[in-house]
Amino acid sequence: MLGLNQSLTPSRSNGFLNMLKLMQKKTLELAIEAESTTGPVTEKDAGIDGRSPGNKISEVKVLNDVKGTSPAVEIKSRKETIRQKIETMLNPVVLEVEDVSYQHAGHAGVQGGASETHFNLKIVSPIFDGKTLVKRHRLVYDALQEELQNGLHALSIVAKTPTEAEKL
Repeated sequence: MLGLNQSLTPSRSNGFLNMLKLMQKKTLELAIEAESTTGPVTEKDAGIDGRSPGNKISEVKVLNDVKGTSPAVEIKSRKETIRQKIETMLNPVVLEVEDVSYQHAGHAGVQGGASETHFNLKIVSPIFDGKTLVKRHRLVYDALQEELQNGLHALSIVAKTPTEAEKL
């Protein structure tokens, strides 16, 4: 029997959550447009191009402009969001974030034309001292859990301590 007794599979749950986030972002943009006196925010300005759940917008923040009269929208790419989350959680001395999504165009993990799905990360952090490679990777995955649930498909991680990085 279908209906409320039907449970969602993990992939359907993720799809639902992705669509919910997209709807929330579009609602926020429409609210900003309605309150703005400087003119409408177009889909092109907002980075929305009609793809199913688009990965161009990772984070939307409402900020007050200098005069404090109308809100401005700050849109971060997934690369910037990854950088910010890793800097906050792991306090790296070296951080390189490389978007290699273009190498995976047409790959099964790139659904609906998503644009930022594959990244190479090089992280040198004292937090990794005394931790195995698996534990280091877990720290990175924990820091990026929200991104992984919302369209980030693959990470290539090089995680080293400052001492290990000096030896190279």
